[in-house]
Amino acid sequence: MPHQGRTLIRAALVVDGQGRRASPGAVLLENARILACGEPATIGQPSGATVTDLPDAVVLPALVNVHCHLDLSHIGPMPLDGDFVSWIEQLRPARAETDEAIAASVQRGIELALAGGTALVGDIAGVRSLVPIRQLRASNLAGVSFLEIFGLGDRQVDAVRTMQEAVGDCPADERGIRLGLQPHAPYSCGRAVYEAAVQLQRPLATHLAETLEELEFVDTATGPLAAMLKRFGVWDDSIAGHRCHPIEYLARILSQEPVVVAHVNYLDNGHVEKLAGWPITIAYCPRASAYFGHPHAGRSPHRYRDMLDFGMNVALGTDGLPCLDTPDRISVLDDMRFLYQRDGVDPVTLLRMATVAGASALGFDESLVTLAPGPTAGLLAVQIDGDDPDEPLSQVLRRDDAPQWIAGPFPIR
Repeated sequence: MPHQGRTLIRAALVVDGQGRRASPGAVLLENARILACGEPATIGQPSGATVTDLPDAVVLPALVNVHCHLDLSHIGPMPLDGDFVSWIEQLRPARAETDEAIAASVQRGIELALAGGTALVGDIAGVRSLVPIRQLRASNLAGVSFLEIFGLGDRQVDAVRTMQEAVGDCPADERGIRLGLQPHAPYSCGRAVYEAAVQLQRPLATHLAETLEELEFVDTATGPLAAMLKRFGVWDDSIAGHRCHPIEYLARILSQEPVVVAHVNYLDNGHVEKLAGWPITIAYCPRASAYFGHPHAGRSPHRYRDMLDFGMNVALGTDGLPCLDTPDRISVLDDMRFLYQRDGVDPVTLLRMATVAGASALGFDESLVTLAPGPTAGLLAVQIDGDDPDEPLSQVLRRDDAPQWIAGPFPIR
């Protein structure tokens, strides 16, 4: 893992999500800066550079996980026993509650994210706690820690107060980790919470149109989610349906504000065209969606390819470790592989979704996760079979091993 001095890395392929590609390829680094990227013959062997030869590897930029729940990492992969609501009820008592337990779970998540080649995260801090952001600020990761907020009906006043206090108590940006706000979802937060979050002028995220149960709740305030909220003791008579889809419910905000919108599994006709005109990012978590069996009830598959065709910013996330099949890492590389193997998506498109799309959504310079000259978040290598005639990046997406850091991760400050 070269960190200092000048280093020349030569590999079977160097490639990023913005179209830079050379096979064979080379990257010239000096400390945490890329000086050049291209064919080995064009770069040569600069004087004084340490040479790292990786003839059976592909070199990629560091990855971005735009939607993860690091504070669930202590739970590990969890079998799905029943539906989404029963899963929430199983997960809820397993959450870490003390500051020490929360810190330990987030630290475990940081370690797993780094093991997966991640440099930037959009972490959902789901315990009304600033412990996760403090833990992230002590790590090598950068990104946004979205403080997750719940507040429906008469609990909205307390939810707004919690956000205001967090913004007052916590620096907006420190050591490469920014404070964000995440009103949880339209079935757990009223519109007043969303509007107050906008006024506080911090990065925003939310879950949206994740389940059919959510659609039912926003429409009529009935169904399994309503029953769950009543069991949790957070129901009051002011809660009512809005006779619309969740996208329509939040349209006034989403059409005006840059929000990272997670999942979006269930859309009606015309929604993709509408979303394409809004300044939002779709955080697609394909393995998590498959874990829950989406789509249900004969609904169409996720519309991420249509979104891409309409020019939308679609980034990859993992959701939490309980939904994943990789207990040794948390990595969007595995979501790239999932989509490549299931849907045959173009590999460079997937790499763009796993790097520059996420960096843009989190408000960071996209070039940090490319091979462009300038500061870099780090470089990864993934082994391939030099005797395999298949294209090297396609080989990467057929494998199941973890990437390896060959430079970095470098602090982003």
